[in-house]
Amino acid sequence: MTSTGSELSSAPSAECWRNAKFFEDVVRADLNADASEVVHVVDVQVANANAKVEGYMSLMHRVAVEFQVGGAGEVQTRSYIVKEKSSKVFGGDFVEKLAVFSKEIEMYETFLPAFEEFWGDAGIQFGPRVLKTVSTPYTVIVMEDLKSKGFSMKQRSEGLSLELCEQVLSKVAKFHAASVVYFEQNGPYPEDFKEGIFSEKLKEDMEAYYAPLLESYIQALEDLGFPVEVREALNCYRGKMYSYLCKLFEPDLAKFNVLNHGDLWVNNLQFSETEVLLLDYQIAVYGSPSMDLLYFIINSSALDVRTDKFDHLIEHYHSELVKSLKVLNAKTTIPTLQDIQEDARQHGFLACVMSMEGLLMMLVPEVELNMEMLGSSTEAGFEYRKSFYSYPRVKSMLEKLVPFMWERGFLKMVE
Repeated sequence: MTSTGSELSSAPSAECWRNAKFFEDVVRADLNADASEVVHVVDVQVANANAKVEGYMSLMHRVAVEFQVGGAGEVQTRSYIVKEKSSKVFGGDFVEKLAVFSKEIEMYETFLPAFEEFWGDAGIQFGPRVLKTVSTPYTVIVMEDLKSKGFSMKQRSEGLSLELCEQVLSKVAKFHAASVVYFEQNGPYPEDFKEGIFSEKLKEDMEAYYAPLLESYIQALEDLGFPVEVREALNCYRGKMYSYLCKLFEPDLAKFNVLNHGDLWVNNLQFSETEVLLLDYQIAVYGSPSMDLLYFIINSSALDVRTDKFDHLIEHYHSELVKSLKVLNAKTTIPTLQDIQEDARQHGFLACVMSMEGLLMMLVPEVELNMEMLGSSTEAGFEYRKSFYSYPRVKSMLEKLVPFMWERGFLKMVE
């Protein structure tokens, strides 16, 4: 028998994987059983894996599978996460342009196993185990359910503590170091990994999206009483903000580069009492480590940690990176702390972009963010954004972060 959640059953490809037969080899992989092992799937129950606001460019399902090994005996139950490609979610039209599913499948099937192998007996794990992938005629990734192993997502509205931020950046440093060694041994990453969230393929759509967003952001800063020179510094980005970001994050092969997670924020992190794992590798990108550093620190840390401990977190990452590169016997020249600090400064405008958009998702979780309205040039769109910039948590963030960015030179365009 197969049961499905009514809300999800309308997905065009749903019936292709919602059946007992599909999950037989999933269970075998989970149990590390031989391919000849008889597995009888008794029941499949499908439900939402998360709230709508937490899933973009894919549908996430939690699937409970009841099964018997050997075709008889005690019925066991295991839970899995199925990530399904769909055109019905926000960002669905970007899926093909960014090749997000093929990238994520390659991450789980090729790169993560290799990275973890580099760490050998240290037992470093970067993400959930993937038990099955299908690319055609439908596209799904079946993963272990980390919830059943004691992992959970942290409450995003308050941000992560200094201790948790250090834990994440320690893991990121190990990930980055492994990506450097992989590059040394195997050469450049595939073409799809040269672009992430900032892609020439999206320039026309995203320039139109960011234009009204920047307008509302500048108005919000005026309403909060920021001096005119701060607002004028942002005027030079009008009509070309996304294009500037695309150029800013083009890999400079003369500098230190890594494979970035690319979407490193609290919703893509799962914590246990002793461990943290990274999820959602759909927009992994090769380039400056500042992509992950700025994206994570600005988007996911607590209010005071974000600015007061910014330098400390950069230093912590660098220290962990140096240790990791040495442990893995990397041949690449190890960047100095000054190298990492200067690289973060040069890419600092990403912090501003996060404060005008990404942080809204974190700081106002009680409201489902309407991404179409967020980028709408209509009067309703401007009122919608104004309501978000008026939230107390958002105002507190801007009052603390904007002066920090101004003093660091993050708002100035890098020529």
